Amino acid sequence: MRDRYRARQGGKREVPLGSASWIGRAAQPAGSGGGWFEKKNRGHDYQRGRYRPRQSSPLRHARWLIPILCLLTYVIPMYFDAKRGGWLPDLMPGIPFPESGSVTVPTHLSQKRITSSLTVQTSDANAVVQLFDPDTDEHVLSVYVAGNDHVVIPAPRGTFRMKIVEGRKWHGPTRYFGPNTQYETVLKLMTFSKRMGNGIDLRRRVDGNLHTRPMITNPEPLL
Repeated sequence: MRDRYRARQGGKREVPLGSASWIGRAAQPAGSGGGWFEKKNRGHDYQRGRYRPRQSSPLRHARWLIPILCLLTYVIPMYFDAKRGGWLPDLMPGIPFPESGSVTVPTHLSQKRITSSLTVQTSDANAVVQLFDPDTDEHVLSVYVAGNDHVVIPAPRGTFRMKIVEGRKWHGPTRYFGPNTQYETVLKLMTFSKRMGNGIDLRRRVDGNLHTRPMITNPEPLL
């Protein structure tokens, strides 16, 4: 039957199984139409014409970072001043601020330690100046000073961390000045000796030498 089929096809030889090739491959010269199968295209040269998104440079975003940081150096101090001045909305009624020079101390504070002094000069805002143990963060003393006032009170000797609470409308020793409570920590530890006391002037100046750090959390209630 195979011989009869060959005779009908004019004597053409049958292509052996497994020896098939791409039509037209042999008839085309090298490099002229092999398309995907040419040697020069085996290195993904066919992707050279494809669209690729531009990669953003880090320097491009840094151009906007510098003006933003410069703006924050003005906005953040203005926000703190607004809180001291009582400019943020506060719908709760206020109560009278304690008398200047009055203090709150823990019951276990020994009277024998109170051999030094603390001096406080306030700005326009009322202030609560506090002393804490730097190791245990235990409250030692809090003194209430009205705005634009100057007081000198007895204080225990030792080295303490000073924290400052400022504002206008007083809400008591739990809520302090409500949403306008400005809370800061003095970076440098304050030392009080028997011969020499210590203090702070809250009237901000450009040449001030006692640096503070704003606190994110609210001050602990004075119970």
